[in-house]
Amino acid sequence: MTSPAGSDRSRGAGRTRTRRSKPRDGDPRVVGELTAEIARYLVGLPLDYGGTVERIAALLAAEPGNAEHLGAVVRVIVQDAMADPFRETNANRWRGELPAWVRPPMVGATVRRLLSVGLLVATGRYVRSTDARGGNGGKLMPVYSLNLAVLIEHRQAVDADEAATA
Repeated sequence: MTSPAGSDRSRGAGRTRTRRSKPRDGDPRVVGELTAEIARYLVGLPLDYGGTVERIAALLAAEPGNAEHLGAVVRVIVQDAMADPFRETNANRWRGELPAWVRPPMVGATVRRLLSVGLLVATGRYVRSTDARGGNGGKLMPVYSLNLAVLIEHRQAVDADEAATA
């Protein structure tokens, strides 16, 4: 039988996991430079993708009028992933950090774009969505890992191209 106040389990007794606080005062210059580089990389990619959704995401990301929205979404996702020791992120963690002026379609388009170029990689794990406003509450959504090695490879390719044309 449980007491009127509930069982020990409902109060979290016996849990050993500590709550991790997000550092909010990381070096904004580094995050800003990283965000700008990712945004330049995404906008400069070719629009030739196999699926319709990827093509739509690419068009949204490549549209100059969406650059500010794309940059804001990338900034929030990168900041969240960089705050995690394993560089992992999911929409539950960064959804509330998005500026109110970001158009909702740009969020999905940006995430798709980050996935298609390998900057975000699905870990194979899922968490339940807390997005009650968007109607996705309780649905499973993927956990992603930030893969910054793609930027190094991209920078090396750009440098090689510039050296070849010089």
